Formats: sequence, C-alpha cells, structure tokens
Amino acid sequence: MKKMGYFMMTVVVVGLGLMLVPWIGYGQDAVIKDTAVFDKAYIPALFLTSQGKVDESKLSMKFLKEEWAVFKKRYYSAQPNDAQWKKDMDKVEEMIMAADSTVASGKDLRSAHGDLEGAGGILKDARQRNKIEYFPDYLNEFHGIMEDIFEAAVNWKPETLSEKDIQTIQKVLSEGLEAWDGTKKAKFIPDLYGFSPEKVQKMRNLHKAEEDALLAFQEAIKKGDKAEIIKEALSLKPKYASIYLLFGDFERLKK
Repeated sequence: MKKMGYFMMTVVVVGLGLMLVPWIGYGQDAVIKDTAVFDKAYIPALFLTSQGKVDESKLSMKFLKEEWAVFKKRYYSAQPNDAQWKKDMDKVEEMIMAADSTVASGKDLRSAHGDLEGAGGILKDARQRNKIEYFPDYLNEFHGIMEDIFEAAVNWKPETLSEKDIQTIQKVLSEGLEAWDGTKKAKFIPDLYGFSPEKVQKMRNLHKAEEDALLAFQEAIKKGDKAEIIKEALSLKPKYASIYLLFGDFERLKK
C-alpha cells in the first residue's frame, strides 16, 4: 500500500508522453478555464437537485442553461477529428433541458439530478478521450468508489458485518486509495479555475482532511473494529463533497 502524503497544490504534470489532440482555435488552458466556468454553474445545479431544494434548483438551472449555451457555442465545432464530439454536445444539451423541465415542474428532483449526473459523465468521457487533464475529473474518479463505500456503509451494522464483508471493503478501499493518489498527482493550476490563494489553502486543508479519513478508515479495517469501520466509512462523503463543491459558484444564488 502506498503511503499517502500531504496534498500539494503545486503543478504536477501527468502523462507527459500523451499526444494532445489539437483544439480548433483554442489552447488547452482555454478549454480548462472555460470548463471551470461552466462547472461553476453545473455543480450547484447538480448538488441542489440531489438535496431536493426546488426554488434553489430552479435558479441554479437558469445559470446552468446560460453557461451551457456559451460553452456549446464556443466548443461545438472545436474537435472535428472526434466523430463523437458533436453527438456528445447534443446529448448533454438534451439532458440539461430534460433536467430543467423536471425542475420547473417541482417534482422528482432526483430524476433531474440523474440527468445532470449523466451529462457530467458524458463531458468527462469526452475530455478524457481528447486528453484534457481537468482536475475535477480526478476527483470524480474517486467519487464513484467513495460513493459505493458510503452507500454500503449506510446499511452496515457491527453485529452483521462479516469477515468476508471486511475483506471486500479492503479491496474497494485499495481502489479508492489508488484513485485518491491520482488526485494528488493531477495537474492543477489555480488561476485556470479562478481560485484565490485563500481558496487554494482551503482546498489543501479539505484534501488533507479527506486523506486523514481514508487513513483512519484503513486503520479501522486493519484492526477489525467494526463500529469504527462504519463510522469512518460514513465520514468520507461529506469531506469529499466539501472539496468538490469548491468548484461551484453558490454565491450568485444568494443575490
């Protein structure tokens, strides 16, 4: 098992050997910066629909549609060598509009959340297919594994957690630690995401807190302390969410 060190917010270049696919009229930094602007609207909509907050979700969808229109206009034809690119952009728009319609009805916000989650997944796959190293994508790689642990832990009880269960948990945690290591090695340039020095420090602190929780979870598994295993597993999601939500703009929803 790799030893987990402190997260450093300095730039670390990943995959130097990859041949980057050219973007028509745009450089890699511009794509990342504009994607970060889009995510400032996307993340609040994704989060608020998961919380079932109707009025806030309606306002967040307004900003999301506006930012998507700008992003799509700018990048719809930016990857002529990727036959799937325009299809992905069209599908993302379809899913955003479906989510907007659901939110407007004030019903079944979980369905709207599912559509938005799907749209985000399509964009992530498109970025990765075209070798765009976008930092939140590394967080999302970890998110899927962490979510599996959290959803299972909700139903765990010390008296029913078997040794076989613990062995399975250890395997999943190993995958989570590997994905988390990816977030530590990923390229991150604060200016491209609009992060101030204060926000960078906050992110560093939160990243350290999540790492500490992972290590505490790992230690609980080694000890076989079932109550502690459950406690630490349930602590992973809120700490992770605090990091991811930093990439969203919630302030304009308060105005």
